[in-house]
Amino acid sequence: MKRCLLLIIPVLACAGLSRADTQAFENDYEGFVDAAGPLSMIDFNTLPNGNPSAGGEEITEDFNYDDHGVHFSAPFPYPFIGGNGPHDLRVFVNDFDTWIIAEPVVPAFAVGGFYPGTTELCAFDEMGALVACVSYSEGGTGNFVGIVSDTPIYSATFSSGNNAEAIESFAFSPVPEPGTLVLLACGGLLAIRRKRRRVDLMT
Repeated sequence: MKRCLLLIIPVLACAGLSRADTQAFENDYEGFVDAAGPLSMIDFNTLPNGNPSAGGEEITEDFNYDDHGVHFSAPFPYPFIGGNGPHDLRVFVNDFDTWIIAEPVVPAFAVGGFYPGTTELCAFDEMGALVACVSYSEGGTGNFVGIVSDTPIYSATFSSGNNAEAIESFAFSPVPEPGTLVLLACGGLLAIRRKRRRVDLMT
């Protein structure tokens, strides 16, 4: 175990090299998945309590998707479930610009979303500093933007630069906990040792 712990830092460094520092994806969900790996997805067809969604249901501070891994909000007013199925998450205000805020419960290294029309996704670190932005515009539904970053993402915004915003689903990949990283490092080292042993036996 001591040998494994001593090699965690090099293993993590290699893991960082497998992704560029920051990658942005414009309508390229497959590329996003390849870069991000296993993802969680919230599609808003189910309410936070597990019931089927209904149009007009507000997503408030206390009725939110925290148990699903993400807290959603907006500057004003509360976002709400839109559509008659499939559903989406919307925010609308008459007199000024608004946007949707997504805050992963656990910091993420990948965030993305499907949406209709036009939006810009921006990701922010623990201090609120900008990590990256990406935008894409196309008529209809099912457009996608995503960001993968070695800098942990603490929040993300979706903004069309006007008084309305909607996202059809939100995809994210949490940063592994330290214990998980240890197991990944040890597992990788054991695999390397097994491979070397097989080579030695064959020679």
